[in-house]
Amino acid sequence: MKDLHEVRRVMAPADPCPPGAFDGAAHDPAGRAAYERITASAARRTGPSRRTTFRLVAAGGVAGALIAGAVVATSDGRPHHPAPAAATETQQVLNVAATFALKQPYTAPRPGQWVYTETRYRRSGVPGRGQAIAPGSPLRTQVDRTWIRADGKRMATYDNGRLVTSATGGGMPPIDHATVAKLPADPDGMLAWARRSGAPGGRNEGAFQLLGSLLLNNGALPPAQTAAAYRAMAKVPGVTVDRTAEDGAGHKAVSVSFVIEGWAKDEILLDPSTYAYRGHRTTVVKDHTMPDGGRFLKGAVESYSVRLAAGVVDRPGQRP
Repeated sequence: MKDLHEVRRVMAPADPCPPGAFDGAAHDPAGRAAYERITASAARRTGPSRRTTFRLVAAGGVAGALIAGAVVATSDGRPHHPAPAAATETQQVLNVAATFALKQPYTAPRPGQWVYTETRYRRSGVPGRGQAIAPGSPLRTQVDRTWIRADGKRMATYDNGRLVTSATGGGMPPIDHATVAKLPADPDGMLAWARRSGAPGGRNEGAFQLLGSLLLNNGALPPAQTAAAYRAMAKVPGVTVDRTAEDGAGHKAVSVSFVIEGWAKDEILLDPSTYAYRGHRTTVVKDHTMPDGGRFLKGAVESYSVRLAAGVVDRPGQRP
């Protein structure tokens, strides 16, 4: 199985500045330097969203949802409806989250508008040979502010205080409205897409990471696709719920998680009232040695993020 960091490299967000994006950058040392700084930053980003376990919030009768039982024939030939099995807590919570998502007001961005996302990341970095990331190890903080045009063809970000616009470089998961709006709106279809497009390795962990990354990297994911992503997660074996979670800012959160490669607990964190995406966290649940000898020790935080703002604006540089 590929190392977790290799998986993240494969699934990283779209390259904001692919080679050739800056006109004349190759002949302009300042432009080339800016390009290299931005692409280096993009390469450090962790693609998959982290997951937090969910806190079940009663919402009318939704939280008590049941899985419908199949119709079977009895010995007398009459149809019989067996008592439906109660949904697991994970299924209940994610179904509630999906229902909330579908009820949120939403206006799709118009052609030419931009989707703004602002996220604060804190990361440990990758330990080198002889180094170890332990509980309490310092984390580096970075705030990412990005604008993606609705058609997915242009992207803007700040480089040393200067707003730089470039062509996008594709990537998985998609980060533009034009593409994500065409993703499956049903959970089975969404799960099939995630398993087909997810990172190498286990089909379940790859699907979970891709679905989480879809939530992380899209500031205006349509409600139908948001709901489908939640319900698809509920179908992934190994997803668990934590009803006492906090986000990276110390606020109460609903968390859904999956253990990646047996050592890294990946979480997505949701608002306990609205189920809106809040951020991610990855923690070490088992000592792990990297291929080059660096070590992650149990209890350490590998990274976490908090979404600070998201919305649709008319031009890059503008905030909702």
